[in-house]
Amino acid sequence: MATEIEMDDVQGLILRGYNYPNIRYIIMNIRDVAGAQKFCADLAPDSGAAGLFVTTAEPWDDKPPYCLNIGFTYAGLAKLITTANCNVVSLWSSAEVFGSYTTGSIGDAMQIGDTGASAPANWWKNGGWIAKEPPAADGSDLHIQITLFALTPETREEYYQQLLAMIPSAASGPAVVPVYFQDSDPIVVDDDDNYVHFGYRDSLSQPRIENLLWNKKSVRKLMGVSTIDDRPPVTADRFVISQTAPDYNAHPLLTNGTFAAFRLLYQDVPEFEKFINSDKHTSPELMAAKMCGRWRDGTPLVVSPDSEDKSLGKPTPDNYNFTNFNFLSHTTNQPGNRTSDTDGLRCPYASHIRRANPRDDINVAGNNDMAVTHRIMRRASPYGPPYRPGEEPGIQRGLVGLFIGAVLDFQFRFVTTKWLEMGGFRSPDVSPNQSGVDPLFGPQVADPDPTNDTIFAYNNNGTYNVTPGLTRFIRTDGSLYVFLPGIQGLVSISKGTIPPPNS
Repeated sequence: MATEIEMDDVQGLILRGYNYPNIRYIIMNIRDVAGAQKFCADLAPDSGAAGLFVTTAEPWDDKPPYCLNIGFTYAGLAKLITTANCNVVSLWSSAEVFGSYTTGSIGDAMQIGDTGASAPANWWKNGGWIAKEPPAADGSDLHIQITLFALTPETREEYYQQLLAMIPSAASGPAVVPVYFQDSDPIVVDDDDNYVHFGYRDSLSQPRIENLLWNKKSVRKLMGVSTIDDRPPVTADRFVISQTAPDYNAHPLLTNGTFAAFRLLYQDVPEFEKFINSDKHTSPELMAAKMCGRWRDGTPLVVSPDSEDKSLGKPTPDNYNFTNFNFLSHTTNQPGNRTSDTDGLRCPYASHIRRANPRDDINVAGNNDMAVTHRIMRRASPYGPPYRPGEEPGIQRGLVGLFIGAVLDFQFRFVTTKWLEMGGFRSPDVSPNQSGVDPLFGPQVADPDPTNDTIFAYNNNGTYNVTPGLTRFIRTDGSLYVFLPGIQGLVSISKGTIPPPNS
């Protein structure tokens, strides 16, 4: 039987989407360790301090006026608990759990494709940098990442000022100072505020975590929610670090915490629109659908290959018409076309959703369990104004947020390197370019296989429609690997200590 999740010790963002429209993503630098520890102590729930506190995963009686979550880079953690204690944590933890976090996003940039315009030397230059001096080349002065959720832009600013007021003063000034922030506000299409800048309806298929209170059949019945959900559940130890996980070890400091890649991703909408309009044989909407694997309203191509299907209803967290589908064998409640798409005739192998979550396609490299081991909890949202044709160039817009998983190597890093960036990730694959790279991201500047990776090809009734000129539509403008501790872990960090390995 699965272990019950300690909801009061887990940061809420890991297990639930808050559905707050106005978000501020903040990066902070530690100037005084003792003051920073006091700041962390005061943010812990039940600290008794005045001000804001970290939101846990406990169910709400009423929606709170704000939510807040905190994460630490390795450089930040080492400052707060000492490098010696970090070494102890590393010694007792599997390399897959702690190693990539220690390396950090800058050290990992080449491996995951952050090169060229996306290289670390170009990060944090999109207008959100606050400090007078640029960040250190190695990222060692970026220590704390805080996400603040609010119901209006006005209350977001109010709570941000309250957060800043909690920072203790040291001899040299504030103990912690913000060096970067990025606001996120919704993009509304047809009264729906869950769209991203490329025009797709977003947040459709998050992992369904096993043994989570609001996923339990009895609780959902009490809520009056349908229990028909065909997606395979993902064990909680993929998102909440556990001492009983079967395939990794973790030091007790990490218990009930998790890791995440914080990503600031610029989206080049003009180039994207140019590309989807470039093929005289394919309409722009069909091209956009083939590249994503869904029509822009969220309708899966596997379910409805020829057009959006409004009969599926409105996409909501409890409407599984948009998530109940497989690629090879249909699910029990799959709507629409229920025949196998093993040949990629409806949803191309190269499409974004098929690469990010291949579901039952066991022909995809490393997918022997319905992609469960590699699922990522995506807590990201758009920033910047909606695209307007004919606008002035250089407008900053994109996606910002956290890509969460207990084991970076199994989740964020695996999906990025093995499924999104790698051609020939599926066998057999008879497409003319071995499916190239994820078409929403596009090829790297120094791509090792430009002939294959600068075209997009999809199966069109047995022949392949090939569109050249695929470029990079998403640029990394910033990245951090962060540890989101459990509440007890946060208390330990605030004391500069770690629990003993046998606790």
